[in-house]
Amino acid sequence: MLSHKQAFTCSGQPEKKALLFANRETSDIKRKHTLMRFYSRSMLFLLSASSCAFMAMLPTAHAEDTSTFTKLELSASGTTDAAPDQLTAIFRAEARNKNAATAQQAVNALVQKITEQTGKNDAVQLAVTGYDVSETRPDKDPAFWTATQRLSLKAQNGNALLPLAGQLQANGLILESLDWSISDDKRESLLLDAEKNAVAELKKQADTVAASLGLHVVRFSNVAISENPIIRPMPMMMSMARSADAPAAPSSTAQTQHVRANAHATILLGP
Repeated sequence: MLSHKQAFTCSGQPEKKALLFANRETSDIKRKHTLMRFYSRSMLFLLSASSCAFMAMLPTAHAEDTSTFTKLELSASGTTDAAPDQLTAIFRAEARNKNAATAQQAVNALVQKITEQTGKNDAVQLAVTGYDVSETRPDKDPAFWTATQRLSLKAQNGNALLPLAGQLQANGLILESLDWSISDDKRESLLLDAEKNAVAELKKQADTVAASLGLHVVRFSNVAISENPIIRPMPMMMSMARSADAPAAPSSTAQTQHVRANAHATILLGP
């Protein structure tokens, strides 16, 4: 039979072994973590070193030295001609009266009548625009009020708009302007052609000047393109055939219009 001291010693041996085993496992885990951190830092260092070496191998970008080139400044223009495809008539409805309300009612009734009349013609686009009322006080005559409103009518051909314009004049509208123009859709396409012609003219001039100097065109450094207002020729007035009881219609001939673009460039010339 074991004594009390011996029994205590024997029963404590397994606990000491478990403690030693746990401490050993903890030490192993710490060593593994330390090694993993070391390997991670080593890999990051290697990657950074490789990246730096790769970047060092790349060619360094330098600003181009243009001091050895001859700089040439040129301007040119390009034009595209086209027949207009839109006729616009601007009318003014006007009424005067010593009473402001009466003048406005007269204009409103006239514009309403014209709107209904124009609405029957699908080939004409109507836009009712600005409205104005003002009072006039002459020195000797009584004061009066003037009410006005403007109407814009557009059509793709004169056959649709000109007879209607004559009817509106007969109904009391005042024709302020009658102009042919190029529609926005067609104008964009024509402007692109004009810009191409301007650039082609620039190239032609650059080659000519370079050859006369014994040089050649290296490249175009800066190019700026701008648009010129459309050149509209004065409309040629002509009479139109009409029936005996129809009101006389205004006349206008659609003449060729010019779409123009300007180009300016800095050209570098070399030997």
